[in-house]
Amino acid sequence: MRGRASALDRAWGGVGYLFHAVFARRLREPAAVAVQRAATREDLLALRYRLRRDGFTRTLVDECFALYPPAVPPHALAAARRLIGGGIVELAEPAARRHALALAALARGLAGEPVHLLTAGDAAARSLAEWLSPVFAPLGLAVACLTREERGPTRRERYAAAVLCAPHREIGIDYLRQRLQRGERGDTLRGRLEGLSSGAAPVMVGALATALVEEAELVLLDDAQAPLVIAAPSDHPRERLVYEQALELARTLVPEADYSIAEGDVRLTTSASRRLERLVSPLGGLWSARGRREELVTWALEALHFAKRGVDYQVENDRVVFPPTQPGAEEPGPDELEVRKLVEVKEGCRLSARADVLARLSVPAFLSRYKTLAGVCADARGLEGEFWRLYSVKTSRAGPAAAPMVSAPRLFLTSAAKRAALIERARSGSVMFAVRSRAAAQELAEVLKPAGVEAPIVALPVLQAPPSAGGELIVAELPLAARHVRQAVRVLGASSGSLLVSLEDEAVLQGMSLAWRAFAGASARGRDELPPRAAGWLVRRAQRVHEQAQRLVRQELKFRDRLLEDLLAVAGPRE
Repeated sequence: MRGRASALDRAWGGVGYLFHAVFARRLREPAAVAVQRAATREDLLALRYRLRRDGFTRTLVDECFALYPPAVPPHALAAARRLIGGGIVELAEPAARRHALALAALARGLAGEPVHLLTAGDAAARSLAEWLSPVFAPLGLAVACLTREERGPTRRERYAAAVLCAPHREIGIDYLRQRLQRGERGDTLRGRLEGLSSGAAPVMVGALATALVEEAELVLLDDAQAPLVIAAPSDHPRERLVYEQALELARTLVPEADYSIAEGDVRLTTSASRRLERLVSPLGGLWSARGRREELVTWALEALHFAKRGVDYQVENDRVVFPPTQPGAEEPGPDELEVRKLVEVKEGCRLSARADVLARLSVPAFLSRYKTLAGVCADARGLEGEFWRLYSVKTSRAGPAAAPMVSAPRLFLTSAAKRAALIERARSGSVMFAVRSRAAAQELAEVLKPAGVEAPIVALPVLQAPPSAGGELIVAELPLAARHVRQAVRVLGASSGSLLVSLEDEAVLQGMSLAWRAFAGASARGRDELPPRAAGWLVRRAQRVHEQAQRLVRQELKFRDRLLEDLLAVAGPRE
């Protein structure tokens, strides 16, 4: 596997990466474009034989490219050659990125390897499959699309296609499910036999041969922190027994004599503590700890006497339903969650499903299991090191660099000044807003509504353009990464993009020290907005702090994965 290279291999690979970054990052365009030609079934079979025998030599790759019907620019051909061998290629033109992915998938598919074209979402997978199907069908390569809605036999049929377009998480979850069905021994002969004899319909992901990633920065980096997890709800009888015992003990206590209510808290008296000590002496276990048993009984009293059915909760279909948390309110704390479980036991309902993790795998660990990993992105500036550290893939650039489309940021001293600027820009018309989360989008909509203005609001990163896309993009919150602004401008088809933030924004406060905020206040010189040069310098500094924190988290996850794999090399395969 790619992730189990020795320390010497990683060190030698690092030397090769440095040489590549200095001398060979820009790809050379071919002197001549491949001439298109038609091929019979016999020609395709002979080409497959030679590809398997000789590998992807330049001559054979040119023969594969000659079968591709659409006209392709030279820099897309150069990118496709790099993708066949693995790596990340930066291509500014959206059409060139798709052509490069299609050419690489064509060459690998003609060689008989299963090809997975990975995307960030279902919509992108459908679009890619619809575009590739009429191109690959005359060449005998079936193209399938796998989305979240696919289930059962249909899902297994998708994996039989030569080229599969799917979100990376769908294939990753199926890979974990396949490992669970085969048992602890994974891909060994015994594990496969046990999976076949279990009677359950197997998930046939097949060999992880080639992964070609669209929008590589979103899939490989932004999604690296959320692991692939398969969990199942469970209701542990032992936990339920403890709550039943706590309720029975609480029912023996008398108000005023054994407990009192002060400032909304239930407090046990000395007599109640003594009575509980006598009652729990035969039980042992956690009931032997005085602090823990009194805490449980206190929560049980709250569930019995203060949580009212029809007022604080409802019972529907053998489940206790509590009112949802209001926007801006605090989430229930640990004490309140314990009281809710006691209420569920009091009503004779099932405990809230507590998920038991059956299998877990990080995105870098899963994608590193592919024999060949490659991808394209529109802008890889500053990301080369992360691609190498997480996936051991080199980054190259083909064709012209992306043109700058983001203007200088604007930094306001107060949130009120920033809101006024946002409303003014919205009134100008033909504008879109972007924020970091859906909750922030709701808050911004509430700000614009009293002013009588409306504008599309999207959350970063943008995976799909809304129907009303177009115009100028205004980012109203410091993004997790500066590239998210450029990516949103491309996806939304915006004419330009700009960033409007204030010193009172939470993201800016976290990314800027007190001294720099004082410097920003002095630079304003009594105005609500900082000068453009000072604003750009301070915003970039705060942005670097956030991006560095994200990089450290990803590197820490990669280190833990590598440590776990080293341990599994001795203990045996286990996800």
